[in-house]
Amino acid sequence: MKLLTVISLVFLSINLYGQDYYFINAEGGLNVRSDSNLSSKKIAKIPFGMIIEKIADTDKELVINDNGKQVKGKFVKIKYNNYPYLVTRATDASELEGYVFDGYLKKVNNVDLITVKQIDEVRYRKLSQKASKKIRKSKAIRNLDSIKTILKHRVAWATESERDDVIKSITTENGQKLIFNQNSYDFGFSKGYSGYYREYDILVLEGGHSSDVCFSIKTGETELTIGNPEYMIATPRNTYRLNGYFGGQECISYFFQKNENDKFVYLTDFYSDFDICTFKTFYWISETSFIYTTINYRTDSENGTEDYFMGVINENE
Repeated sequence: MKLLTVISLVFLSINLYGQDYYFINAEGGLNVRSDSNLSSKKIAKIPFGMIIEKIADTDKELVINDNGKQVKGKFVKIKYNNYPYLVTRATDASELEGYVFDGYLKKVNNVDLITVKQIDEVRYRKLSQKASKKIRKSKAIRNLDSIKTILKHRVAWATESERDDVIKSITTENGQKLIFNQNSYDFGFSKGYSGYYREYDILVLEGGHSSDVCFSIKTGETELTIGNPEYMIATPRNTYRLNGYFGGQECISYFFQKNENDKFVYLTDFYSDFDICTFKTFYWISETSFIYTTINYRTDSENGTEDYFMGVINENE
């Protein structure tokens, strides 16, 4: 495995820890308004899975009826941007501000969902005897012409006179057409690196510093919530899985997903008080518990020493 990093927004490196970052959790996208009420002007629509920063709460509470289900929340003030999709008419990548309903926001780092503790080698070896060692790898289609043929009704690529390895738009399963900001992308198809994973309906491209830039053709989500199929490790009964993506800064950003109605959804990032930027191994020992090791170079700067950990997903949270 490569190593762990914090999540970043490709053109804008941000440390998510200590910040108030959320994903858009509305499959049809979430409207941004100029003020904290439903009668104010709609100034943007942020697609499903995009990341925003909450900068202020308001006291404007409301209840939304979503196909017979009541969703409670309040208006909050956020920062957002125009990358990688155009969410406003502007084509620059500057940060903008507005108000959204927080009933459709999902926190990036939910520390209450994961408990991790350091264990000794004897305990680790004993637990590893019942660990699931099978890691299933999905095959990718690596030929760009083949990918274009398969996705011809869902993905629009650049024309002959432009770069033909970059995407112009994705039409998602629910009919949304998500248009890419052509002024701010730095990714495209790279032979031997990129590919389309038909099983997951995920297209993996290469960004700056060989970073993973991934898109769900079904929902429009990016690597932030769908990851790269190369790093998926599911529990034996497919209840949870570890996932991740390479952000171009030495390490891999790992997170957990949960299987809900045969669809894996983002749960929380893989965060602990211990250094897992030197991730070595990871195994599930049950549907909710796992073990992993890291290499500790603080005690031995040349060779490193192995540290052992056990973690649990608090499924009742």
